[in-house]
Amino acid sequence: MYELKDKELIFVFTGPNGAGRRTVAQMSGNTLGIKQVISYTTRPPRPSEMDGQDYHFVSSETFAAAEANNEFIEVVEIDGNRYGIKEADVAEQLQKFGAVYLVLNRFGAEALKKIYGDKIVRIFIYADRETVERREQERGDSPELIKRYMSHYDEEMAYKDSCEHVFENLDLAHTVFDLTKTLDETYLKRNLLDLD
Repeated sequence: MYELKDKELIFVFTGPNGAGRRTVAQMSGNTLGIKQVISYTTRPPRPSEMDGQDYHFVSSETFAAAEANNEFIEVVEIDGNRYGIKEADVAEQLQKFGAVYLVLNRFGAEALKKIYGDKIVRIFIYADRETVERREQERGDSPELIKRYMSHYDEEMAYKDSCEHVFENLDLAHTVFDLTKTLDETYLKRNLLDLD
């Protein structure tokens, strides 16, 4: 298991599907100069997703082979699809950049917290149920898929109180501004210019 050095940190963006956690994470990462560690999954990509950018989309066989080889830090299964994070990817990015981020559901966030303790900073991104449902419709998710995602909404929201930071994402620019300021002041100390 990779041992994190003193100043190395892993930021984990979590929250209900459709709350904008991936978009917030990417914009915050770009602003702060933090790179993403991309998870692997056996599920097919959504129309708007790209391999190597949103996830590494792999076959069940490829995933199983990597798992048998103990390449994953953690593996979770949701709705019949498997998700995992490769330890080598985390180690490589941390050694290069000192801080990384991941976008995970509550199971992945909790698994990493148990492994790495206070080196994991969980950032909960959420929006109300109606907003989340509207965003899922706007990105072209099928009614069946939306129903499945929304069936997990309350369970995901229940994880909010376990996270180190919580941001409601109703206005993207505002959320990213507040979040990057908080992470910079609390953890990174990169003295970003305050453009207010």
